[in-house]
Amino acid sequence: MANDEETLLHWLSIENANDGIYVVDLQGKVLHVNRAFCAMLGYTRDEMERSNVRDWDASFDPVQLHNELTDLTDQRKVIHAAYRRKDGSLQDVEVAVAVSYVGGNAVVHCACRDVSDHHRARAELAESERRFSSLMQHSSAGVYIIQDGALVYVNPRLASMFGYAKESDVMGHKVEDFVAQSWRQQVVENMNRRLSGDCHRTRLEFVAIRRDGSEFEVSVDGAVSSYQGRPALVGLIEDQSDRQKAADVLKAYVSKLELAVLGTVQVASSMVEMRDPYTAGHERRVGEIAAAIGRKMHLESHCIDGLRIIGQVHDIGKIGIPAEILSKPGRLSRSEMDLIREHSQKGYEILKSVEYPWPIADAVLQHHERMDGTGYPQGLSGDQIGIEARIMAVADTIEAMSAHRPYRAGLGLDAALNEIERGNGIQYDTVTAEACLTLFREDRYELPA
Repeated sequence: MANDEETLLHWLSIENANDGIYVVDLQGKVLHVNRAFCAMLGYTRDEMERSNVRDWDASFDPVQLHNELTDLTDQRKVIHAAYRRKDGSLQDVEVAVAVSYVGGNAVVHCACRDVSDHHRARAELAESERRFSSLMQHSSAGVYIIQDGALVYVNPRLASMFGYAKESDVMGHKVEDFVAQSWRQQVVENMNRRLSGDCHRTRLEFVAIRRDGSEFEVSVDGAVSSYQGRPALVGLIEDQSDRQKAADVLKAYVSKLELAVLGTVQVASSMVEMRDPYTAGHERRVGEIAAAIGRKMHLESHCIDGLRIIGQVHDIGKIGIPAEILSKPGRLSRSEMDLIREHSQKGYEILKSVEYPWPIADAVLQHHERMDGTGYPQGLSGDQIGIEARIMAVADTIEAMSAHRPYRAGLGLDAALNEIERGNGIQYDTVTAEACLTLFREDRYELPA
């Protein structure tokens, strides 16, 4: 009976998976297909089960795949293909292929995900980067990058501000070359303080020198960042003689830049979901739940905005996890789970060098830590865990337990809330847990779609 139940659960997981899943023999005859794959190609189940894999992919060769996979240690690989739908259109897919044996006969298992959105996401990311570069080049404020005390990047506005025709005429010069003698020591000390970590961001007004020797007042807003893998100072410089006009333009520029950053975050989140299709929408929903909990805790609006963004990238480290593990249609082994658990550290490594107004990298690193020290990757406990990570741990648990997974059906909201109640003050922060329970049970907050 236990085996029958296990078989039924396994079948239900496959049937309800977000990915298209099908099984063929070495002649290409379809032996089994799930609902998602039928919908992906626009066929009915009966039509699919009477078909041959070559009906939608003429290049698919089960025998060749069998021979290739037999020589591999894990007997699985990921391929990219364009499947022909019933209406004749092409569907870009990424296919995780594995071989197994049923009754001594080899069969090929395929789990397919639609990567059309992934391709669009890559195009959107490239467009976002193009817009960002365009903003830099056409900004009415001077933009600079300083490394080792010298200018390694300036935009056209900065060059013209100091009386130079080309940016290349400015790059390579020491910063002191553009500062009035009486201000040089203060400017250099300011740069050193930022690089040493005493302060990450400063605004300074001083007297600068143009190429012709004339002096003018400027204001600089700079921060510590990274350029080509090394520490650098980046920032904006404004000519104070036209301060108000520049301030208005800068405000509009910052607004556009914030939109570009948010757009890039959303694209990065979409790329993670493309690699882990079973949790499509998970990151966005976790961000919305975390923001709702933050509001219930009466956090400032700035912090609530940060929670929403942290939620959208909290699993970004899954980009570094093998696709065949993320798309595996079944329970993971212990070693595979250990790889999955590395995503917190990998996410931190991706985000740590980028300066945000919120502790995004630390929250991503800590979102699987638990108050009693039983979490990972560092085994932190109590106040060692940041408030953003404590909120993310609760929101992540609520969403993950409520949603379907390839190895189990969704457990439902009540089960998730019972888990938070059980771990209140033990695994989960008390204030956060109480806010979450009140939010759902008394305020009737509904899970995001």
